[in-house]
Amino acid sequence: MDYELLLLSLSRNANSQAAYFQECIGQHMIAAYLAKHDFRAKVYSGDILNGEAFILQEMKEKGIQYVGFYVAADNVIMIGNLIKRLKKTTNLILFVGGPQAAALGEEFLRKTNCDFIIVGEGERPVLQLLSYLEDGIGNLKEVKSLRYLSTEGIFCSTPLDEPIMDLDSLPYPRRIDSFHKKFRKTSSIGLLTGRGCPFHCTFCYEGATSKIVRYRSIKNVMGEIDEVLEYNPSLTTVNVFDDTFTLKPDRVYEFCREMKRRKLHWTCEAHVSCIYQHPEMLKTMIESGLLAMQIGIESGSQQVLDAYQKHITPEMITTVVRYCYQEGLCTLEGNYIIGGAFESDKTLSESLIHAKRLLEEGRGMMEIQTVFFAPYFDTPITKYPERFGIRILPEKIENMITTMKEPVVETDDLSVEEIMLWKQKFDQELQKHYYNQALLCTRKDVLRKEASGLKMGILGSKWYDAYAKIPHLAEFLQHTSQIEQEYSFCKYPIRVGTAKLKSENRIEIDQKIILEGLEAEVWHKSNGRFTVKEIANKLQISTEIIADIYDRLNQRCLVYFSPF
Repeated sequence: MDYELLLLSLSRNANSQAAYFQECIGQHMIAAYLAKHDFRAKVYSGDILNGEAFILQEMKEKGIQYVGFYVAADNVIMIGNLIKRLKKTTNLILFVGGPQAAALGEEFLRKTNCDFIIVGEGERPVLQLLSYLEDGIGNLKEVKSLRYLSTEGIFCSTPLDEPIMDLDSLPYPRRIDSFHKKFRKTSSIGLLTGRGCPFHCTFCYEGATSKIVRYRSIKNVMGEIDEVLEYNPSLTTVNVFDDTFTLKPDRVYEFCREMKRRKLHWTCEAHVSCIYQHPEMLKTMIESGLLAMQIGIESGSQQVLDAYQKHITPEMITTVVRYCYQEGLCTLEGNYIIGGAFESDKTLSESLIHAKRLLEEGRGMMEIQTVFFAPYFDTPITKYPERFGIRILPEKIENMITTMKEPVVETDDLSVEEIMLWKQKFDQELQKHYYNQALLCTRKDVLRKEASGLKMGILGSKWYDAYAKIPHLAEFLQHTSQIEQEYSFCKYPIRVGTAKLKSENRIEIDQKIILEGLEAEVWHKSNGRFTVKEIANKLQISTEIIADIYDRLNQRCLVYFSPF
């Protein structure tokens, strides 16, 4: 047998790219930990249909006996069905772990015939379980964080394992443990530099796991990155997945110094309060290669933010967006929850006004998504919804496909239908605002993502969708090379956009932009047939004046310059 344990992360309709990004870091860390203790595990991720066939193939060809599944809110039912099916035709020992495992117990075990549930951090419990199953060491009652049915059919639950405090003692994820040939071989990788979260957001299921924050040393983190660079010189971007990466400024500065030395780009998540209290940190982060950052917005209503225990204000969020814009961050991302705690027409109107303001403050940078409220297991809102003006609707949860994509609650003030209509209105209004703000974008705004090669953020780019609808911006973005953006007296300026004559020496471009007088004449003559010098001679204006005009036109994304 080549290995003892197969770990899987499965979803529906996973294409090859999605399957790669579903390569769960946690599962690879478990596999590496097991290898350190003389057990072998392999990790597979992808579509569930392929996953089932792969399990059966490995069982037949490799004699695999033990299979573990990653379960989250969106795949737990599907994984339960697969386990039930496998149990009817095989003698495999099956277990589940992951964020949703904390919500599972006796009912799941009896319904699916699953053998074990592992709650919380998996390294030590999985090792203990395998030691018992494979080598007969100890007994099940000694395996921490375990839920199972005894041979007599009695539900058993062992005490939770203590969190691993020394994260530097854990081995790095290894390519040899992955069935995906591209694991850590592409231009972008993900990693965790810490575990735990000290915050107590009432909607977040991190509350079901350890609140003790533990960090790897930056030396250890860089050791992992350097190891990848040794076999993958094409690596350009590191995605830091920690929820609390920005919690300790000194540690962030150390990380930045090391990333700058390696000349790598990176992304991270950040808490609004951390950036608000330490705005000077942003400059260092961006100078060291930070391309994109995600922050928790959730709402633009103070009432709702207080209910979520975010400990921030709408103005703090706005200020952080302004800081990020001023320092030149390429992409800042954030969500608004629609239909959450105490939601009403008033709170959602406040959120919509706030979201529009963020687009104005973060023109060309701010990427906003909207999601429906999701009642995750063991959170204060899910346990006591009435305290937050919410009623959870089991029939809606039973019929949903994906969390946060459908409304499954109603509030004291809004029905499910009204919540759905509010999200439609919110999205439509934001789409219009993206367009209106795109018309005001300067060259710096438009090229913000282009400058680093990051055209798409983690959540995609609403700005590029808006630019595509505006003729002069759509055309301008096809000519963003450095040589086309550098002004020269000998180059051939080329105008972009469609114009309509409003009056003599006054034109309107793309329905919004007005050019008048000499500026309109210079733009009109910029057809790629004449150099800047020739146009200056034709209009009998000085080199200083025409240079100033072209600078303004280029800043407004209305001309570019060709050497030919």
